[in-house]
Amino acid sequence: MEFTTLANITTDELLAVFNYSFSDYVVPFSLTKEVLISKIAEQKLDMNLSAGAFEEGRLVGFIIQSEKTENGEKIIYNGGTGVIPESRGKGLVRKMYDFIIPVLQERNANALLLEVIEGNQNAIRAYENLGFTIVRRLLCFKGNIRHAEGNTEIAVKTLKDFQWDVLRSFWDIEPSWQGSVFVLEPMPENYITLGAYQGEQLVGYIIYGTASRKIYQIAVDKNYRNQGIGTRLFSAVLEKNGRQAVILNNVDDSSEEISRFLSEKIGLNNWLSQFEMKRPI
Repeated sequence: MEFTTLANITTDELLAVFNYSFSDYVVPFSLTKEVLISKIAEQKLDMNLSAGAFEEGRLVGFIIQSEKTENGEKIIYNGGTGVIPESRGKGLVRKMYDFIIPVLQERNANALLLEVIEGNQNAIRAYENLGFTIVRRLLCFKGNIRHAEGNTEIAVKTLKDFQWDVLRSFWDIEPSWQGSVFVLEPMPENYITLGAYQGEQLVGYIIYGTASRKIYQIAVDKNYRNQGIGTRLFSAVLEKNGRQAVILNNVDDSSEEISRFLSEKIGLNNWLSQFEMKRPI
């Protein structure tokens, strides 16, 4: 068995092993080549920071990762770990981490971060054995947006000037990696970004990816809540996306207000929960 980075792996090779590894997952799924390319770009995954396990030259396991610096801490995010069925039981995830951690230490990385499905006890125990601890519980929502106009006195306009200090002031919780400022800056061209205005004042905003059909961020100024502004923003997305179902992943479960709003007002279903896990390097 050989362990190297994924710097020289082709997208087709990674796609085949990715889909095979997740074919019997707790929530089985597969990606198209276009979706994998989009995932790599959106999450800013770096194959030079990613690890692969190779058996006789064939990729049989992977950890794909990204890096960001936040509040003086350099964090390495795991965007996906997989091992094909016939190569499991050999401790490959631990061995891939044993290989890649010295590479990350050379880059002065401080911590590892990942998400794991709440019901995947085998994976949770494996990561705990690797030194990860649960940081928070994240809720995943999906479904069709319930039609409701919301506050019609609020003007909804395309948001072009991202003053993140202002937008951050609307937050109650820090977005997970996939909805972080690091991932969204610069804003991808195929994202719909809408601001809610009362007069000239920005009082809320929403960010929606048209290809992934994901809501990446939604927030309303704390002084303007419970006035139909969030509903108005979701209604605007509904008009623009052809009434397709949407996904909103990784809502911190400590934010009961947003969870209740998404389920009761917007009509989305909390279909899955995940744990965010972290360990120091």
